[in-house]
Amino acid sequence: MSALIHQLSAFPTSVLSDTLDELGIPGVLPGLFAQRQGQGRAVGRALPVKLLAKKNDPDAYRFGGGVGKPLEAVLKTMADGDIVLMDLGGANYASAWGGLASRLAQRRGVRATIMWGTVRDVDEIREIGYPVWAVGVCPKRSRNDFTFGSINETIEIGGVSISREDYIVADESGVMVIPGARAKEIVEIATRIAAQEEELLAMVRTDSVKNWDEV
Repeated sequence: MSALIHQLSAFPTSVLSDTLDELGIPGVLPGLFAQRQGQGRAVGRALPVKLLAKKNDPDAYRFGGGVGKPLEAVLKTMADGDIVLMDLGGANYASAWGGLASRLAQRRGVRATIMWGTVRDVDEIREIGYPVWAVGVCPKRSRNDFTFGSINETIEIGGVSISREDYIVADESGVMVIPGARAKEIVEIATRIAAQEEELLAMVRTDSVKNWDEV
């Protein structure tokens, strides 16, 4: 585990969101939900993927169940420490990630998958304990609705740019993108904000908050 990933692991997304807000950096990916209660916090290097809406592309088709061809490129690329972040435009009518992909990702040491789209095989994913965030669930496979777009290239979701140099932090409050170029600065400010939160928490517990601006 890199030093930055270890440091970022100390902070909930709420603290990191406050930190990026102080710096004027957009970092929250909206409308994404943990697919299992208690799945904890996932932190890793972003593996940005984009699939493109395209009906019945013969290059994407593969018979039956299993893994579609657009996803195959992702499964071949992902590695230990990655968080797969797939952009399907927020589509809710077909899923590009499911149980088989989750099992392989887990074996490869991938930390989590974030779907700007839906996921399927949720029962299986919960059973094996692999962390997934998505906009929702849908049992329909994606290979007749999407084709391969890009991998390891910068994508944009909800006004937030995500590149291979960035980090992802996700918990049950949501998903944050941490710009790699400013990660050290973000850790320093997040440390200050977390300490302030602890001080405020102690005051709340003793009902001794007098002036919020003095903390």
